[in-house]
Amino acid sequence: MSARRWITAVWAGLCLAGIAATSALDAGTQTGKPNSPAEESVPTGTHVVDCQAIADDIEQARAEAEQERQEEPLNGRFTAKTVRVPKGCADEVENRSLKTR
Repeated sequence: MSARRWITAVWAGLCLAGIAATSALDAGTQTGKPNSPAEESVPTGTHVVDCQAIADDIEQARAEAEQERQEEPLNGRFTAKTVRVPKGCADEVENRSLKTR
């Protein structure tokens, strides 16, 4: 098997594993009731979100990335990270100007 096919097979396997893990996590937070599009889903169990902690983590990660960038220039490299924030924390993220960059 060539290196390209091996890399493609590994990448596809990781994607499928990620989709399966996401589905399993999403299934654990569903209430079992059908939701209309206008309704927001309500977390169940001990699913508590600390919006300030999420915003703090985002700020810290950005500060660390900026420090690394200043210490060692990227030299053509590019790194991106996406963070999913619960809807209830959107105001906290926006108030701290962390929503977009």
